[in-house]
Amino acid sequence: MISRREVVTAGVLGSLATSGAGEAAAQSNDAMAVREALNRVVESLDEIKASMDAGLRGNTMTYGSLGVIKGKLETWVRTTGRFPEYWDVGISVWLEIYDWHIRQKQEIKISRIAEQRSAIQWLFTQYVLRWENEPGYIGQQPYDR
Repeated sequence: MISRREVVTAGVLGSLATSGAGEAAAQSNDAMAVREALNRVVESLDEIKASMDAGLRGNTMTYGSLGVIKGKLETWVRTTGRFPEYWDVGISVWLEIYDWHIRQKQEIKISRIAEQRSAIQWLFTQYVLRWENEPGYIGQQPYDR
């Protein structure tokens, strides 16, 4: 009976068994396929996370445009000691404030102000709709009358 060692080290069969060039190329192709599959999984997980954030967290004071407004509002209140009267926002931000009221089951106070503009009240401030700006527009500084 021939042992395994004799087969591997003997003649033509030995030289075929020890050459690993074909196996290395196959392994690198397999590694690339696995890497691509993992990248697709990561992208899918990012999409799922974004959907979960939008669906579960929704319009909270720390997520989305309201989180940006909250940060700027905190700075304003610390420097002036009071809430501003008005702040200009784009349509997306205005609707996000509206959605926040719906989600939190709060009374919605919408009014018409000068120049036939709409304003919605949130946290003692009237957010004035500036439809001519970008949808995600948030004014640099709030203002008073």
